[in-house]
Amino acid sequence: MSEIRKTFAVPPEVTGYFDGKSNAPAFSWLDVWSEEHAYKFTVAKATELDVLTSFRSTISQAIAEGKGFDNWKPMIEKQLSKLGWWGPRMVSDPTGEQPDRMVNFASDRRLKTIFWSNANSARSAGQWERVQRSKKALPYILYVRTTSGDPRPEHLGWVGIILPVDHPFWQTHWPPNGWLCKCQVRQISGREAQQLLGREPEDGGILYRDSAPDLGPDIQHRNRRTGEVTMVPPGIDPGWHTNPGLSRASTLIRNLETRLEVAAPEDATKVLTELWEDPYLRLAPRLPQKVWLPAGHNAKLAEELGAKSPVISITSETIAERIDRHKMSVEDFAILPKILSEAPILPDLAGKPGVRTLVIKIGRAFWRSFVTRSSTGYLRVNSLHQKTGDELRRQLQRSDIEWPFED
Repeated sequence: MSEIRKTFAVPPEVTGYFDGKSNAPAFSWLDVWSEEHAYKFTVAKATELDVLTSFRSTISQAIAEGKGFDNWKPMIEKQLSKLGWWGPRMVSDPTGEQPDRMVNFASDRRLKTIFWSNANSARSAGQWERVQRSKKALPYILYVRTTSGDPRPEHLGWVGIILPVDHPFWQTHWPPNGWLCKCQVRQISGREAQQLLGREPEDGGILYRDSAPDLGPDIQHRNRRTGEVTMVPPGIDPGWHTNPGLSRASTLIRNLETRLEVAAPEDATKVLTELWEDPYLRLAPRLPQKVWLPAGHNAKLAEELGAKSPVISITSETIAERIDRHKMSVEDFAILPKILSEAPILPDLAGKPGVRTLVIKIGRAFWRSFVTRSSTGYLRVNSLHQKTGDELRRQLQRSDIEWPFED
Protein backbone atom coordinates (compact mmCIF):
# COMPACT_ATOMS: atom_id res chain seq x y z
CA MET A 1 0.00 0.00 0.00
CA SER A 2 1.51 3.29 -1.01
CA GLU A 3 1.82 6.22 1.35
CA ILE A 4 -1.26 8.40 1.71
CA ARG A 5 -0.43 12.09 1.70
CA LYS A 6 -0.85 13.68 5.11
CA THR A 7 -3.01 16.42 3.62
CA PHE A 8 -5.74 13.83 2.98
CA ALA A 9 -7.48 12.15 5.89
CA VAL A 10 -7.92 8.41 5.63
CA PRO A 11 -11.65 7.78 5.01
CA PRO A 12 -13.42 6.57 8.17
CA GLU A 13 -14.94 3.70 6.19
CA VAL A 14 -11.44 2.26 5.70
CA THR A 15 -10.41 2.45 9.35
CA GLY A 16 -13.89 1.38 10.48
CA TYR A 17 -13.77 -1.78 8.39
CA PHE A 18 -10.43 -2.89 9.80
CA ASP A 19 -11.02 -1.86 13.41
CA GLY A 20 -14.42 -3.55 13.44
CA LYS A 21 -12.91 -7.01 13.11
CA SER A 22 -12.45 -9.48 15.95
CA ASN A 23 -9.25 -11.44 16.53
CA ALA A 24 -9.12 -15.00 15.18
CA PRO A 25 -5.81 -16.76 15.95
CA ALA A 26 -5.13 -19.33 13.22
CA PHE A 27 -2.52 -21.81 12.11
CA SER A 28 -3.40 -21.62 8.41
CA TRP A 29 -4.81 -18.87 6.20
CA LEU A 30 -7.47 -21.44 5.27
CA ASP A 31 -8.81 -21.49 8.86
CA VAL A 32 -10.52 -18.13 8.29
CA TRP A 33 -12.10 -18.35 4.87
CA SER A 34 -13.75 -16.14 2.29
CA GLU A 35 -16.45 -13.88 3.79
CA GLU A 36 -15.15 -14.54 7.32
CA HIS A 37 -12.33 -12.09 6.61
CA ALA A 38 -14.92 -9.32 6.56
CA TYR A 39 -15.31 -9.55 10.34
CA LYS A 40 -12.32 -11.57 11.58
CA PHE A 41 -8.67 -10.57 11.71
CA THR A 42 -6.16 -13.36 11.32
CA VAL A 43 -2.51 -13.93 10.43
CA ALA A 44 -1.42 -17.41 9.44
CA LYS A 45 0.76 -19.04 12.16
CA ALA A 46 -0.08 -16.25 14.65
CA THR A 47 -1.71 -18.73 17.01
CA GLU A 48 -0.92 -16.74 20.17
CA LEU A 49 -3.26 -13.86 20.92
CA ASP A 50 -0.55 -11.37 21.93
CA VAL A 51 1.25 -11.94 18.62
CA LEU A 52 -1.97 -11.47 16.64
CA THR A 53 -2.82 -8.36 18.68
CA SER A 54 0.57 -6.87 17.81
CA PHE A 55 -0.14 -7.29 14.12
CA ARG A 56 -3.61 -5.88 14.46
CA SER A 57 -2.69 -2.80 16.50
CA THR A 58 0.25 -1.80 14.31
CA ILE A 59 -1.62 -2.34 11.04
CA SER A 60 -4.54 -0.35 12.43
CA GLN A 61 -2.19 2.51 13.30
CA ALA A 62 -0.55 2.39 9.89
CA ILE A 63 -3.90 2.46 8.08
CA ALA A 64 -5.19 5.33 10.22
CA GLU A 65 -2.03 7.36 9.67
CA GLY A 66 -1.78 6.59 5.96
CA LYS A 67 1.53 4.77 6.35
CA GLY A 68 2.85 2.21 3.89
CA PHE A 69 4.81 -0.99 4.39
CA ASP A 70 8.21 0.66 4.89
CA ASN A 71 6.88 2.69 7.81
CA TRP A 72 4.89 -0.17 9.27
CA LYS A 73 7.72 -2.71 9.31
CA PRO A 74 9.72 -1.02 12.14
CA MET A 75 6.51 -0.86 14.17
CA ILE A 76 5.80 -4.57 13.96
CA GLU A 77 9.49 -5.43 14.41
CA LYS A 78 9.52 -3.57 17.71
CA GLN A 79 6.39 -5.34 18.98
CA LEU A 80 7.39 -8.85 17.90
CA SER A 81 10.92 -8.43 19.26
CA LYS A 82 9.46 -7.75 22.70
CA LEU A 83 7.50 -10.98 22.45
CA GLY A 84 10.44 -13.01 21.15
CA TRP A 85 8.75 -13.59 17.80
CA TRP A 86 11.11 -11.67 15.50
CA GLY A 87 12.90 -14.40 13.59
CA PRO A 88 12.37 -18.14 12.95
CA ARG A 89 10.07 -19.96 15.39
CA MET A 90 8.38 -23.34 15.44
CA VAL A 91 4.61 -23.18 15.63
CA SER A 92 2.24 -26.00 16.57
CA ASP A 93 -1.14 -26.56 14.95
CA PRO A 94 -3.71 -26.22 17.78
CA THR A 95 -5.93 -28.75 16.00
CA GLY A 96 -3.14 -31.31 15.79
CA GLU A 97 -3.99 -31.91 12.13
CA GLN A 98 -0.65 -30.75 10.77
CA PRO A 99 2.92 -31.14 12.06
CA ASP A 100 4.80 -28.25 13.64
CA ARG A 101 5.89 -25.67 11.10
CA MET A 102 8.66 -23.07 10.98
CA VAL A 103 7.52 -19.46 10.63
CA ASN A 104 9.69 -16.38 10.21
CA PHE A 105 7.77 -13.17 10.77
CA ALA A 106 10.95 -11.21 10.01
CA SER A 107 10.69 -12.28 6.37
CA ASP A 108 10.01 -9.30 4.12
CA ARG A 109 7.94 -11.44 1.78
CA ARG A 110 5.67 -12.69 4.57
CA LEU A 111 5.32 -9.24 6.12
CA LYS A 112 4.49 -7.62 2.79
CA THR A 113 1.77 -10.20 2.15
CA ILE A 114 0.27 -9.66 5.61
CA PHE A 115 0.30 -5.87 5.31
CA TRP A 116 -0.86 -5.78 1.70
CA SER A 117 -3.84 -8.09 2.22
CA ASN A 118 -5.14 -6.22 5.26
CA ALA A 119 -4.52 -2.67 4.03
CA ASN A 120 -5.94 -3.31 0.58
CA SER A 121 -9.03 -5.20 1.70
CA ALA A 122 -9.79 -2.28 4.05
CA ARG A 123 -9.29 0.20 1.21
CA SER A 124 -11.51 -1.93 -1.03
CA ALA A 125 -14.28 -2.13 1.56
CA GLY A 126 -14.08 1.60 2.18
CA GLN A 127 -14.41 2.28 -1.52
CA TRP A 128 -17.49 0.05 -1.74
CA GLU A 129 -19.14 1.87 1.16
CA ARG A 130 -18.56 5.26 -0.49
CA VAL A 131 -19.81 3.92 -3.84
CA GLN A 132 -23.07 2.82 -2.23
CA ARG A 133 -23.56 6.28 -0.73
CA SER A 134 -23.08 8.08 -4.04
CA LYS A 135 -24.57 5.63 -6.55
CA LYS A 136 -27.54 7.86 -7.37
CA ALA A 137 -25.22 10.47 -8.86
CA LEU A 138 -22.56 8.03 -10.10
CA PRO A 139 -24.43 4.81 -10.94
CA TYR A 140 -21.73 2.93 -12.88
CA ILE A 141 -18.43 1.18 -12.16
CA LEU A 142 -15.57 1.01 -14.65
CA TYR A 143 -12.91 -1.71 -14.34
CA VAL A 144 -9.57 0.08 -14.73
CA ARG A 145 -6.32 -1.35 -16.04
CA THR A 146 -3.95 -2.69 -13.43
CA THR A 147 -0.75 -0.84 -12.60
CA SER A 148 1.14 -4.13 -12.34
CA GLY A 149 4.09 -4.62 -14.65
CA ASP A 150 3.15 -8.29 -15.03
CA PRO A 151 -0.67 -8.35 -15.03
CA ARG A 152 -2.77 -11.49 -15.06
CA PRO A 153 -4.23 -12.06 -18.55
CA GLU A 154 -7.71 -12.71 -17.10
CA HIS A 155 -7.67 -9.39 -15.24
CA LEU A 156 -6.64 -7.52 -18.38
CA GLY A 157 -9.68 -9.05 -20.05
CA TRP A 158 -11.95 -7.25 -17.57
CA VAL A 159 -10.53 -3.80 -18.28
CA GLY A 160 -13.14 -1.53 -19.85
CA ILE A 161 -16.17 -3.31 -18.39
CA ILE A 162 -18.83 -0.75 -17.37
CA LEU A 163 -21.70 -2.07 -15.27
CA PRO A 164 -24.21 -0.65 -12.75
CA VAL A 165 -23.01 -0.41 -9.16
CA ASP A 166 -25.30 -3.22 -7.99
CA HIS A 167 -24.61 -5.59 -10.88
CA PRO A 168 -23.84 -9.14 -9.63
CA PHE A 169 -20.45 -9.00 -11.36
CA TRP A 170 -19.13 -6.70 -8.61
CA GLN A 171 -20.07 -9.21 -5.92
CA THR A 172 -17.18 -11.41 -7.06
CA HIS A 173 -14.93 -9.14 -9.16
CA TRP A 174 -14.44 -6.14 -6.88
CA PRO A 175 -10.63 -5.63 -6.63
CA PRO A 176 -8.35 -6.93 -5.35
CA ASN A 177 -9.08 -10.18 -7.15
CA GLY A 178 -6.07 -12.16 -6.00
CA TRP A 179 -2.91 -12.03 -3.96
CA LEU A 180 -1.04 -8.75 -4.66
CA CYS A 181 -3.59 -7.83 -7.37
CA LYS A 182 -3.30 -4.14 -8.30
CA CYS A 183 -6.50 -3.83 -10.32
CA GLN A 184 -8.80 -0.92 -9.59
CA VAL A 185 -12.30 0.27 -10.36
CA ARG A 186 -13.64 3.78 -10.79
CA GLN A 187 -17.13 5.09 -10.16
CA ILE A 188 -18.51 7.11 -13.07
CA SER A 189 -21.63 8.99 -14.12
CA GLY A 190 -24.18 7.84 -16.66
CA ARG A 191 -22.92 10.51 -19.05
CA GLU A 192 -19.32 9.33 -18.86
CA ALA A 193 -20.47 5.73 -19.28
CA GLN A 194 -22.25 6.66 -22.51
CA GLN A 195 -19.23 8.58 -23.79
CA LEU A 196 -16.84 5.70 -23.13
CA LEU A 197 -19.18 3.07 -24.57
CA GLY A 198 -19.54 5.10 -27.73
CA ARG A 199 -15.81 5.42 -28.23
CA GLU A 200 -14.16 3.39 -30.98
CA PRO A 201 -11.16 1.50 -29.55
CA GLU A 202 -7.77 2.52 -30.89
CA ASP A 203 -5.41 -0.15 -32.17
CA GLY A 204 -4.40 -2.04 -29.04
CA GLY A 205 -6.52 0.29 -26.90
CA ILE A 206 -9.28 -0.40 -24.40
CA LEU A 207 -12.57 -1.82 -25.61
CA TYR A 208 -15.36 -0.42 -23.43
CA ARG A 209 -18.46 -2.61 -23.10
CA ASP A 210 -21.55 -2.76 -20.93
CA SER A 211 -22.03 -6.49 -20.56
CA ALA A 212 -20.48 -8.96 -18.15
CA PRO A 213 -17.99 -11.26 -19.87
CA ASP A 214 -18.63 -14.95 -20.43
CA LEU A 215 -16.16 -16.31 -17.93
CA GLY A 216 -17.02 -19.95 -18.36
CA PRO A 217 -17.92 -22.26 -15.46
CA ASP A 218 -16.72 -21.52 -11.95
CA ILE A 219 -13.86 -23.59 -10.63
CA GLN A 220 -14.39 -25.83 -7.61
CA HIS A 221 -12.04 -25.17 -4.70
CA ARG A 222 -11.93 -27.41 -1.64
CA ASN A 223 -10.56 -25.89 1.54
CA ARG A 224 -8.14 -28.55 2.71
CA ARG A 225 -8.45 -27.40 6.33
CA THR A 226 -12.22 -27.19 6.68
CA GLY A 227 -13.42 -29.37 3.80
CA GLU A 228 -15.65 -26.53 2.61
CA VAL A 229 -16.24 -26.49 -1.14
CA THR A 230 -16.40 -23.09 -2.82
CA MET A 231 -17.04 -22.23 -6.46
CA VAL A 232 -14.61 -19.53 -7.61
CA PRO A 233 -14.82 -17.60 -10.91
CA PRO A 234 -11.93 -18.20 -13.33
CA GLY A 235 -9.07 -15.76 -12.93
CA ILE A 236 -9.69 -15.03 -9.24
CA ASP A 237 -7.53 -16.51 -6.49
CA PRO A 238 -9.53 -18.63 -4.02
CA GLY A 239 -10.33 -16.54 -0.97
CA TRP A 240 -10.46 -13.30 -2.98
CA HIS A 241 -13.75 -13.99 -4.73
CA THR A 242 -15.85 -11.86 -2.39
CA ASN A 243 -16.47 -8.14 -2.13
CA PRO A 244 -15.10 -7.10 1.33
CA GLY A 245 -17.53 -4.23 1.87
CA LEU A 246 -20.57 -6.19 0.74
CA SER A 247 -19.49 -9.21 2.79
CA ARG A 248 -19.09 -7.05 5.88
CA ALA A 249 -22.56 -5.56 5.56
CA SER A 250 -24.14 -9.00 5.03
CA THR A 251 -22.24 -11.10 7.55
CA LEU A 252 -22.56 -8.57 10.37
CA ILE A 253 -26.22 -9.45 10.51
CA ARG A 254 -26.01 -13.21 10.02
CA ASN A 255 -23.44 -13.71 12.76
CA LEU A 256 -25.52 -12.05 15.47
CA GLU A 257 -28.76 -14.03 15.40
CA THR A 258 -27.79 -16.99 17.61
CA ARG A 259 -25.74 -14.79 19.91
CA LEU A 260 -28.64 -12.42 20.51
CA GLU A 261 -31.26 -15.09 21.14
CA VAL A 262 -29.43 -16.38 24.24
CA ALA A 263 -28.09 -13.04 25.47
CA ALA A 264 -29.19 -11.32 28.64
CA PRO A 265 -31.29 -8.21 27.84
CA GLU A 266 -28.61 -5.73 28.88
CA ASP A 267 -25.92 -7.59 26.92
CA ALA A 268 -28.12 -7.86 23.84
CA THR A 269 -28.88 -4.14 23.84
CA LYS A 270 -25.18 -3.33 24.17
CA VAL A 271 -24.30 -5.65 21.27
CA LEU A 272 -27.03 -4.15 19.09
CA THR A 273 -26.02 -0.58 19.92
CA GLU A 274 -22.44 -1.37 18.84
CA LEU A 275 -23.77 -3.03 15.69
CA TRP A 276 -25.72 0.05 14.67
CA GLU A 277 -22.63 2.19 15.22
CA ASP A 278 -20.71 0.11 12.67
CA PRO A 279 -20.51 2.08 9.39
CA TYR A 280 -20.90 -1.09 7.37
CA LEU A 281 -24.33 -1.85 8.80
CA ARG A 282 -25.40 1.46 7.29
CA LEU A 283 -24.87 -0.02 3.86
CA ALA A 284 -27.85 -2.31 4.35
CA PRO A 285 -30.59 0.12 3.26
CA ARG A 286 -28.69 0.69 0.02
CA LEU A 287 -28.18 -2.96 -0.86
CA PRO A 288 -30.23 -4.25 -3.81
CA GLN A 289 -31.50 -7.30 -1.91
CA LYS A 290 -33.85 -7.28 1.08
CA VAL A 291 -31.97 -7.68 4.37
CA TRP A 292 -33.37 -8.33 7.84
CA LEU A 293 -31.49 -6.28 10.44
CA PRO A 294 -31.59 -7.16 14.15
CA ALA A 295 -32.78 -3.97 15.85
CA GLY A 296 -33.81 -4.92 19.37
CA HIS A 297 -34.20 -7.57 22.06
CA ASN A 298 -37.20 -7.84 24.36
CA ALA A 299 -38.08 -11.12 26.09
CA LYS A 300 -41.19 -9.64 27.73
CA LEU A 301 -42.56 -8.52 24.37
CA ALA A 302 -41.81 -11.92 22.85
CA GLU A 303 -43.70 -13.66 25.65
CA GLU A 304 -46.65 -11.27 25.38
CA LEU A 305 -47.00 -11.80 21.63
CA GLY A 306 -46.06 -15.49 21.68
CA ALA A 307 -43.01 -14.98 19.44
CA LYS A 308 -40.37 -17.63 18.79
CA SER A 309 -37.46 -15.32 19.64
CA PRO A 310 -36.86 -12.13 21.65
CA VAL A 311 -34.87 -10.68 18.74
CA ILE A 312 -36.75 -7.90 16.93
CA SER A 313 -35.81 -7.20 13.30
CA ILE A 314 -36.44 -4.48 10.73
CA THR A 315 -36.10 -4.76 6.97
CA SER A 316 -33.66 -2.71 4.94
CA GLU A 317 -36.65 -1.75 2.76
CA THR A 318 -38.39 -0.14 5.74
CA ILE A 319 -35.31 1.90 6.55
CA ALA A 320 -34.82 2.93 2.92
CA GLU A 321 -38.47 4.01 2.71
CA ARG A 322 -38.17 6.15 5.83
CA ILE A 323 -34.97 7.72 4.53
CA ASP A 324 -36.39 8.51 1.07
CA ARG A 325 -39.94 9.58 1.94
CA HIS A 326 -39.57 10.99 5.43
CA LYS A 327 -36.08 12.48 5.24
CA MET A 328 -34.77 10.41 8.12
CA SER A 329 -31.16 9.28 8.38
CA VAL A 330 -29.71 5.86 9.11
CA GLU A 331 -28.36 7.35 12.33
CA ASP A 332 -31.95 7.87 13.53
CA PHE A 333 -32.43 4.10 13.52
CA ALA A 334 -29.47 3.64 15.84
CA ILE A 335 -31.84 4.45 18.74
CA LEU A 336 -33.96 1.36 18.00
CA PRO A 337 -32.09 -0.95 20.45
CA LYS A 338 -32.88 1.48 23.27
CA ILE A 339 -36.52 1.99 22.23
CA LEU A 340 -37.22 -1.71 21.79
CA SER A 341 -35.67 -2.70 25.11
CA GLU A 342 -36.75 0.19 27.37
CA ALA A 343 -39.98 1.70 26.00
CA PRO A 344 -43.32 0.97 27.70
CA ILE A 345 -45.26 -1.72 25.82
CA LEU A 346 -48.70 -0.40 24.90
CA PRO A 347 -51.63 -1.85 22.93
CA ASP A 348 -51.81 -1.24 19.19
CA LEU A 349 -53.39 2.10 18.32
CA ALA A 350 -55.80 0.32 15.96
CA GLY A 351 -56.54 -2.50 18.38
CA LYS A 352 -54.80 -5.28 16.44
CA PRO A 353 -53.96 -8.19 18.80
CA GLY A 354 -50.65 -9.14 17.18
CA VAL A 355 -49.22 -5.60 17.30
CA ARG A 356 -47.81 -3.48 20.12
CA THR A 357 -47.02 0.22 20.30
CA LEU A 358 -43.74 1.30 21.90
CA VAL A 359 -43.21 4.92 22.86
CA ILE A 360 -40.27 6.54 24.59
CA LYS A 361 -38.97 9.97 25.45
CA ILE A 362 -35.30 10.57 24.70
CA GLY A 363 -34.18 14.05 25.67
CA ARG A 364 -36.99 16.32 24.51
CA ALA A 365 -38.03 14.07 21.62
CA PHE A 366 -40.78 11.45 21.66
CA TRP A 367 -40.41 8.36 19.49
CA ARG A 368 -43.09 5.86 18.49
CA SER A 369 -42.63 2.45 16.95
CA PHE A 370 -44.86 -0.53 16.15
CA VAL A 371 -43.77 -4.14 16.63
CA THR A 372 -45.68 -6.97 14.93
CA ARG A 373 -45.60 -10.71 15.38
CA SER A 374 -45.18 -12.08 11.87
CA SER A 375 -47.08 -15.05 10.44
CA THR A 376 -43.93 -17.10 10.98
CA GLY A 377 -43.75 -16.16 14.66
CA TYR A 378 -40.98 -13.54 14.70
CA LEU A 379 -40.98 -9.96 15.96
CA ARG A 380 -40.73 -7.24 13.29
CA VAL A 381 -40.47 -3.46 13.52
CA ASN A 382 -42.55 -1.86 10.80
CA SER A 383 -42.22 1.85 11.60
CA LEU A 384 -40.30 4.50 13.47
CA HIS A 385 -41.59 8.05 13.92
CA GLN A 386 -40.54 11.08 15.92
CA LYS A 387 -43.53 12.87 17.44
CA THR A 388 -44.20 15.95 19.50
CA GLY A 389 -45.61 15.34 22.95
CA ASP A 390 -48.98 16.82 21.96
CA GLU A 391 -49.24 14.64 18.83
CA LEU A 392 -48.44 11.49 20.73
CA ARG A 393 -50.82 12.32 23.59
CA ARG A 394 -53.72 12.88 21.16
CA GLN A 395 -53.00 9.59 19.36
CA LEU A 396 -53.02 7.64 22.62
CA GLN A 397 -56.16 9.38 23.87
CA ARG A 398 -58.05 8.52 20.66
CA SER A 399 -57.23 4.85 21.30
CA ASP A 400 -58.08 5.07 25.03
CA ILE A 401 -54.47 4.33 25.96
CA GLU A 402 -53.17 5.86 29.16
CA TRP A 403 -50.33 8.41 28.87
CA PRO A 404 -47.25 6.51 30.08
CA PHE A 405 -45.04 9.50 31.01
CA GLU A 406 -44.94 11.78 34.02
CA ASP A 407 -46.11 15.30 33.19
